[in-house]
Amino acid sequence: MNEYIESFQTVPLFKGLEPTEIQNLMRISEDIVAKKSDTVVLQNTPGDGFYIISAGAFEVLKSGNRNEVLGRLESLSFFGEMSLISNEMRSATVMCVEDGRLKKIPAAPFQKLLDEGDLVAYKVIRNMATILAQRLAASDNRLVS
Repeated sequence: MNEYIESFQTVPLFKGLEPTEIQNLMRISEDIVAKKSDTVVLQNTPGDGFYIISAGAFEVLKSGNRNEVLGRLESLSFFGEMSLISNEMRSATVMCVEDGRLKKIPAAPFQKLLDEGDLVAYKVIRNMATILAQRLAASDNRLVS
């Protein structure tokens, strides 16, 4: 678990968290090993947690008439946070394109931390809100340009 703590301090989701706080959050995490072409999350399925990439590369795909690649995520990126906040279905599929490892923070234990008033969980939610607001502003700017 300790090998993640130092590198995860640079993840925007964990901004302002002390190493011991990240370590406490990692106690509820699950280790996921992904092989090339594995689907990690599937669009239009219920969100059951969020993921932090510790190694490998993943593509974000949107289904429609054709699969559209929305982006590529690599080490120390994260995904799955939107469905955790909104309780909506997953908005995209995430597929492994280079063998990798992830940490999954399951929704139920994370929600339990929130319900118990855990400060670390609230810091993570605050960071999620900030990041989502920044993404929305960037999207608005692209639409206006």
